Amino acid sequence: MKKFTLTLFMVLLLCTSIWAQSQKSFRIDYRVITDASSTTENNESLIKAWVNKSHFRVDNAMMGSIIYVGNKDENSAFALLPDSEEYVIIADGSQDDEEEYVLPVELVAGKQKKIAGYNCKLATVKVDYGTGEDESTTIEIWYTEDIPNLYWGEFSFFKQLKGAVLSLKLGDYAFTATNVVSENVDNSFFEIPDSYTEMEDEGMNGMNEQLTEDRFVYADEEGVLYGMRDGEGNAITQPLYTYISAFTEDNVSVVIDDKEKYGAIDKDGKLLVPCKYDYLSYDEGTQQYLFGQGEKYGLLHKDGKIYVPAKYDMISFFNQGYATITLNDKSGLIDQNQKIVVPVQYDVIFEYNKHNFTTIEDEKYVLNSIAQKKKVVGGFDFLSLSLDCNVILAQKDGKYGYIDENGKTIIPFKFTFANTFSDDMAAVAEDEETEDIYYINTKGQRIDVAQN
Repeated sequence: MKKFTLTLFMVLLLCTSIWAQSQKSFRIDYRVITDASSTTENNESLIKAWVNKSHFRVDNAMMGSIIYVGNKDENSAFALLPDSEEYVIIADGSQDDEEEYVLPVELVAGKQKKIAGYNCKLATVKVDYGTGEDESTTIEIWYTEDIPNLYWGEFSFFKQLKGAVLSLKLGDYAFTATNVVSENVDNSFFEIPDSYTEMEDEGMNGMNEQLTEDRFVYADEEGVLYGMRDGEGNAITQPLYTYISAFTEDNVSVVIDDKEKYGAIDKDGKLLVPCKYDYLSYDEGTQQYLFGQGEKYGLLHKDGKIYVPAKYDMISFFNQGYATITLNDKSGLIDQNQKIVVPVQYDVIFEYNKHNFTTIEDEKYVLNSIAQKKKVVGGFDFLSLSLDCNVILAQKDGKYGYIDENGKTIIPFKFTFANTFSDDMAAVAEDEETEDIYYINTKGQRIDVAQN
């Protein structure tokens, strides 16, 4: 009897030890869609996540070889870089749990659907493009409270939710869970491997040491001001700046001098824009600068000449021939001749293209006409404009469909998942689990993308 009791005790001890070294976790496989032209890779699970009550891990193939791990109890998170066997500290446990989020999440009452077999609730996040509240779009998030919360990298704002996100949609980018399983995972799976070392901090005040090919940052003897050098250590500029941004593909770097004034330089250190502005950012797509003087904003051409004087509370970069402007908390549109084409009377303008713009009225999306300067149709839960065709993604009563610029339904509201048309194609799904994703043309006909 004593031998049996001892054996039972050893078995229980062994089981307890094994349990202590592993945890039951949920594994979530996400399918990623980036645009209508992406096909083969999107059928694979490009994001895999493991989560339990205290830990999470996310393997994100979309971000190269970066792996995110975190301990929710300790409020710590790390990015692992397997190629170099290094790690970066994202959160060390000292942050206040009640911090204000840059992207606040808004819960949407009464909206539910199933994804990968789990009941999900809807939340939205408004994203500004760095040019003020007048130019923004909305992220649509479906999350379940049946799986513990996880958050990583650029999706750290997921921390505000009470469960795991199973679907996200932002314009042509989306990911959705296709499979959720339970796995026993060793505790070390959520930890930094012993062979990894912390990535060295070069003390560059948030700057990358390498700015572009053969251009690097160096500091003065006091480590206060920075200059630019080549790969052989030859100085290209003197240490004149407190900040030097990485170069864009078209050879622009925004700098800040010791008087906290913004300007821009090229790879040879030549001043493209003198350091005289209170704010400056550069958009490579439009080759325009947003500049600030006092509390007003305007635009510069790439050569630094004034395009739009700094007279607005905020202005966006020109796109599709228009820019959004804000004055006294109201927004409108101007054309490239700086003529007001949409009156400055809207609380917010979410999106616009050559023909339409979207606003909010009584918590519903509204489609408006630029030419007619008036409302076309409203009452939608969501609207997203295409930049290259007049087929507009819309949502009502929990289903997606498409309308034209006059508000007429041209593709029925029958989809559980859909994204905006790009190159006359859009990805859609009709099943509740959004697993059977296929592509349609602007007539709503199913198409073979590979042959398109």
